[in-house]
Amino acid sequence: MKKENDKSTLLSRWRSREKSSAETTPITKAPGDIPIPLSRGQQRLYFLEQLYPNNPVYNSSEIYSFQGPLDVERLKKSLQLVIEANDILRCSFHLTEGIPIQKVNEDTSPDIRSIDLSQLSTQEKDRRQEEILTEDSLAPFNLEHAPLMRIILLKRSPLEHILFFTMHHIITDKWSMDLFRDQLTEYYKALSREESVKASKGEIQFTDYAYWQQHQEVDPKQLQYWKNKLSGEIPFLQLPTDYPLPVKPSFNGGSYVKELPETLSLQIIALSKSLNVTPYVLLLTAFYVLLHRYSGQEDILIGSPISTRNSRVLEGIIGFFDETIVLRTQFQPNITFAELLTLVQRTTMESFSNKDVPFDLLVKELKPARSPANNPFFRTMFIYHDVPATPSFSQDIALSYTFYNKGVSKFDLTLYIALEKNVLTTELEYAADLFELGTMVRLQDHFRILLEGIIANPQYRIAEIPMLTPAEKEFFLHQRNTASGPYAHYNTIHEIIEEAAAKTPSAPAVVLGGNSLTYAELNTRATDVASAILSRTAGKNEIVGLFMERSAEMIVGLLGILKAGCAYLPLDTGYPASRIRYILEDSGVTLLLTENKSVPALGDVPSQLLIMSQIPASKNRLVGSIAPVGREDMAYVIYTSGSTGKPKGVPITHNNIINSTEGRLGFYQNDPKAFLLMSSISFDSSKAGVFWTLCTGGTLVVSEKEMEQDIDRMGEVIAKNKVTHTLMLPSLYNTIITYCDLAKLQSLRTVIVAGEACTSSVVSNHFEKLPQVSLYNEYGPTEATIWCIAHQIKKEDEDGIIPIGRAVANAEIYLLNAAHELVPKGAVGEIYIGGTGLAGTYLKNPELSSTVYIGHPFRKNGGHKLYKTGDLARYNKDGNLEFMGRADQQIKIRGFRVEIGEIEKIFEQYDAVDKAVVLVDDASGENSFTNDPSPDSAEIMKYMARIQDENQLEVLLRSIKDMKEEDRKYLLQQLQ
Repeated sequence: MKKENDKSTLLSRWRSREKSSAETTPITKAPGDIPIPLSRGQQRLYFLEQLYPNNPVYNSSEIYSFQGPLDVERLKKSLQLVIEANDILRCSFHLTEGIPIQKVNEDTSPDIRSIDLSQLSTQEKDRRQEEILTEDSLAPFNLEHAPLMRIILLKRSPLEHILFFTMHHIITDKWSMDLFRDQLTEYYKALSREESVKASKGEIQFTDYAYWQQHQEVDPKQLQYWKNKLSGEIPFLQLPTDYPLPVKPSFNGGSYVKELPETLSLQIIALSKSLNVTPYVLLLTAFYVLLHRYSGQEDILIGSPISTRNSRVLEGIIGFFDETIVLRTQFQPNITFAELLTLVQRTTMESFSNKDVPFDLLVKELKPARSPANNPFFRTMFIYHDVPATPSFSQDIALSYTFYNKGVSKFDLTLYIALEKNVLTTELEYAADLFELGTMVRLQDHFRILLEGIIANPQYRIAEIPMLTPAEKEFFLHQRNTASGPYAHYNTIHEIIEEAAAKTPSAPAVVLGGNSLTYAELNTRATDVASAILSRTAGKNEIVGLFMERSAEMIVGLLGILKAGCAYLPLDTGYPASRIRYILEDSGVTLLLTENKSVPALGDVPSQLLIMSQIPASKNRLVGSIAPVGREDMAYVIYTSGSTGKPKGVPITHNNIINSTEGRLGFYQNDPKAFLLMSSISFDSSKAGVFWTLCTGGTLVVSEKEMEQDIDRMGEVIAKNKVTHTLMLPSLYNTIITYCDLAKLQSLRTVIVAGEACTSSVVSNHFEKLPQVSLYNEYGPTEATIWCIAHQIKKEDEDGIIPIGRAVANAEIYLLNAAHELVPKGAVGEIYIGGTGLAGTYLKNPELSSTVYIGHPFRKNGGHKLYKTGDLARYNKDGNLEFMGRADQQIKIRGFRVEIGEIEKIFEQYDAVDKAVVLVDDASGENSFTNDPSPDSAEIMKYMARIQDENQLEVLLRSIKDMKEEDRKYLLQQLQ
């Protein structure tokens, strides 16, 4: 009844390597008059049982199916003999003086529950059988009451019986169940021969092993190996979960089983032999690739069980000999599968050779960050085994068996792979708190496709191994909607506004406070401005600066620059003079449209000033563009923050902005009758309100400066102007609906949130306070002309990550990995943007342009480009994108976009600083800057305070878009 060794397994290789040392430490009988301690593995399970009482997570169930004339009484006697032969099957577990011990109960008999289903129909038999098995498998054990085993015998017919076992894992493991079947079969055969049969007890029992193990010292060399291997930060694997991580696991689970084709299974086995590795290592490496392709991470930890049967004498003993090892592999995505295979093989062999350090001791020694929601080192497990041949039960009875798992998962995700009769079966056991079954189906498909790619070419780079299903390729590559819209025949954006003005000349176009302009007045004044600009630009498509306080005249100036055939460059009047000077010099602006009260804030600028109030009314006004302008000419330039430490200009053409505006007509249910403009016009988000409103004849309500700090005032403006649409940060919107008089907000019909992640709490608050208002989430960088992805938020979205949606406005959206390959559905990838809205270049910055605007990998003809956003996202089960954060260093503080590079550049100007690294401290739950009290840091902070007088610190803080004065002061105080 010995367990036969399979010489092809990795464990066999390891055992052969270590056999000589293992045999030098013999295991002897434990003293008979002392309490028997638990083995190290049993201790771990015991304490987990105390931590999660009455939980079936460590139940182990198997189904034995008998076909033939089964002698039930003989079977029961055989079961009794197996239990008598193995002390561990009669053990109970107790706490004595704070120490857990195990006690062998001599007079223990199996409680076999017999149920006759033979009179039921086949359908009813199946239904009733599943009910019985599920109920039994999920029933918890009391560790103090032996036996920790339940047995059910179902009679389906005189020639068909089901024997169902449920045991607590503390007394068994997979190897032990093979031994159990062998012993059960041998006893049944012996009884069938009517022999006098007694239980055959081995000289050494599991209790002897437990006593021996607890008196062995942990090898300090092995412990040091793990301290080195698991040093540094333990990365949290970013699995593609469908639900947020719970505070505490319930261990509710599910499983999905998929049998690989026999041809593929044989190819995998053959490939492992040709590469001189075991199937375990090859399939584990493929699992690493799968996890890497889903998470994008390059430092991945996987758990795997290993037996502690280090001595031959232990190979025939039933008990819990499993230990968990941590397989940590770090790699680069540009390596080949064969190269990764070598790394994984080395990792596994090293880990197996240092496996005698108990898992709980590793946790105690290494003190990783702990959370009740997950394992301290890993979220995933990998298990591989060769299924042994089922023993022959008797000449006239066929026995088959299978494991049974119903509704339990120990870990977030476990991949079981079994090889039986040349066929590999893969099973994904998953936490139901995190995943849906559909995600597991998709994972299994991806794993199979990966394996097929590996078989085809083991020299594939791991980022390039085929993985997508045909349906995914269709979904990812064919989403564009390029139908012509109502603005197809226009060349410029201002032509559309002029047409709206002609239709409703007396309608209010722009309102701010008590001042307003009709469409006729707006168009007339803008034409006067255009005439004045034309006299200075000679009809060229030049860039003209716009430096004005928030006012109706600001919109006049914007439109006037466009009508002059020029592109406007908006500059916030709150910018420090040094930033304004840099932008004007970098853009080459020679003409700056401004007003008298704003001139002092400009300082010494290189541009000629054109004062709005000094522009006379034209006697012979022209209609339309005074200078010829085409769709590909610039309409405006927006300067954004830059990781190089300098802002960068994004030129947007008329084609870009027409396409962006036209996209809103088809996506949104209604055009704005009155749009509240909150953003500074130096933000690209302001263009949504300005052009959408003025092109469709609505009223643009410009908010007063810093009005967002006065919630009551905002409510009054919305009510007075009957605002129907607005766009703002979700955090600001949440504040408004929390503290504003809701009666003042009843005119709202559409609210768009953008600029930062929209949270579930915002959505919940919205549907509680203003359920009649349509709420939308928009995403898009300046480089893609305001927006490229959008989603109408529904109440059901509040239970998870709020989607940013799908491609809009003729945008192409791709989620790519580092090799510019599509990531599978559910996996995290970087957002790349293409399509009509793409700017395609930075102003006078070809080097940066070539870095972030890459050649289109899927449309290689025609010079098409994609923009590398640095943002991460994934597709959810509904096919909507979910924003997952930044891939680079850009962060947001209180909703403001910050380029860390700009801050680091300021620090590095100090002579004592060779290299600066700026981090964000999230320890308090908010972003904040913290001071190190060291002398060097103190000197640097003094330097930062000193350069404040030189406006350099203001430049730093102005890298944060639209920062409020109170926030600027807060950061200044922290830095000082």
